[in-house]
Amino acid sequence: MSEQELWNDMVDSVNPVTGNSGDLKADLDSSVPGGQPFHQDDFSYWTDMAQIGIKTYSPFFEAQDGYDGISSPHPGSDTTSYIGLSAIRQKIAELPVAQQLPEGDAGRATRGNELGLLRLNTAFYPECKDEAYCGIALGVTREDHEKVRPVLDEVFGESDTFNDAVNPPGLDGFKWTRDSLRQSALSFVGSKNHLSIKNDPGVWTAMVLHKTAMDLDLSIDDAQKFVDFQAKAVVITPLPSFVPEWFGGALKVEETLKQKRNYIKIYTHAIEKCIKSGHITNLSIDDEEGIKKTAWGFLDALIFAGGLSVPGVIHAGLAAYYTGLTGTDFDILDPNQAPLLVMESIRHSPPVLGVPYLIGNHRHAPLAGMGGYDKGVYGDDALDFRIRDDLAFYHQNSIDWADTAVTADPGNENPKHSSRICPAKSMSYNMILAFWEAMDPTNWSVDPESDISRENGPIWWSSFEINRKCTGLNKHVGSDEAVRSYSKPLEGDRCNWFSWCDDGFECNRKWWQYSGSCVIDSDYKFLNEGCKVNDNCNHVFTENAKVHLACRFGKCGFADGDVCDEDENIEFADYSELPVIDTNAETGGAWTVSLGVPAIGAAAIFMLRKPERHLKHAKMDENDQVNGRL
Repeated sequence: MSEQELWNDMVDSVNPVTGNSGDLKADLDSSVPGGQPFHQDDFSYWTDMAQIGIKTYSPFFEAQDGYDGISSPHPGSDTTSYIGLSAIRQKIAELPVAQQLPEGDAGRATRGNELGLLRLNTAFYPECKDEAYCGIALGVTREDHEKVRPVLDEVFGESDTFNDAVNPPGLDGFKWTRDSLRQSALSFVGSKNHLSIKNDPGVWTAMVLHKTAMDLDLSIDDAQKFVDFQAKAVVITPLPSFVPEWFGGALKVEETLKQKRNYIKIYTHAIEKCIKSGHITNLSIDDEEGIKKTAWGFLDALIFAGGLSVPGVIHAGLAAYYTGLTGTDFDILDPNQAPLLVMESIRHSPPVLGVPYLIGNHRHAPLAGMGGYDKGVYGDDALDFRIRDDLAFYHQNSIDWADTAVTADPGNENPKHSSRICPAKSMSYNMILAFWEAMDPTNWSVDPESDISRENGPIWWSSFEINRKCTGLNKHVGSDEAVRSYSKPLEGDRCNWFSWCDDGFECNRKWWQYSGSCVIDSDYKFLNEGCKVNDNCNHVFTENAKVHLACRFGKCGFADGDVCDEDENIEFADYSELPVIDTNAETGGAWTVSLGVPAIGAAAIFMLRKPERHLKHAKMDENDQVNGRL
């Protein structure tokens, strides 16, 4: 069975009516290794998180008793959060070292079922409910981390990332290159004239990560199914434990767990195939437990780590760009400026808030996301979006990839296996740039019905839609595809045997007619216009400018040929001076008057023609008018 056949078989089987309903415990018996759990039962944690949700992070911590600019005894009575950049870097650097201490040592660190500052329930992990540790793969024990980490480094990593905590990302990884990422993004974006910035970067990210990790080629539909599954998992896991237990039906918990089981099966099969092909060399085909743990680790990484953070930064950077926060002189296509937007977006809208761990019964939470708000490093305006012009400064002061958690002991045989730095640091950085390069944000405009507004973390920005500008299509577009500045009827010019059209137009008068109208004689490109795909009429305006009628919703209609359905409107879809004859103000209809002159020289015969539906003529504001022709 091929990978695509397996994928279709597994994903399609999650239908709650027809899908398998086997015992998850039996299928994934030991996929989640033991460790120390993190609990949700601290009431002060919930009250603190509620305040953070209202105030957001910096205002909350600054208002708390015990906050000294470096640390704060919140959220929860058992937690110390580290706020200052220097303290964050130091505490993150201590994590790999503290995890390597022997069991029983008072300074030994363990991680748990947490994502940033969120303490997660175990509803998403029923297969490990009877084990000592149950939860997200980010919290596994040191021993199991050292088994899975080499595989993550092999598929996502870039060798130089681990040599220096402030080393800027490289352009090539073991299984990816900057060019391969860009080509993937070009293929994805090239098929679209409309993008939902909350959804579509996540779909593309899912495609890239599945291909890189397990050599799985997801279609756009496959990736969308994964993103939908991811959204349900992200909603379920942070809730108080009683919510999914009591309201699991409303949350579709059982359906989500069926999907999870199927993804684990797909991943297990794919990993086995990758081991045989040499795509993965740090696992043995006979290591059944290691393969299961790696499949589980991949799934959580694609749901909660890179699967969230990469599209989150793409989203934040585009929001800043389209709202003008980047400034009038910023060029997102400049290879020297775009990386600055990546780093400022990460600083200002951090995708990862914290890297918490336990020593004894006390939680230490170095808040990586707060490091970018350190006023001692970034200035008094640290809370504001402002692009600095020194990329080296950003990298030297970055902690958003847990940059200082490089290794516990650089001298041991496999130093990277204890590393807690993001294994995909370079890859994620290049994915963001590759997506922007491929889409060219200057060639898109924000949908008029979208509102881009700043939100509290971890979302940071509202969802919004963008449409490809007509300039990028190199052809005319129909009335349903174009987002106009405004529309209004136009008075057209007539041409006859004694008068001619201006440059750029030609008279449509036949040789036997006395009069006609001026029409454009070549294609125009339009600026600051948004284009959508009209499902009912995808080719509503052809490359031939003389075919200048289009339907809003119905069939394509042409000037002297087919017309729209009776209940539809026909509209002109050109923003240049598309001339027509007199417009009837009452009906919006247009009348064409032609004087027929028979070749035999008989008396003139006037012919009157009226289109079957109303005509409207769209014109851009003069400041936006494009006069150049393709």
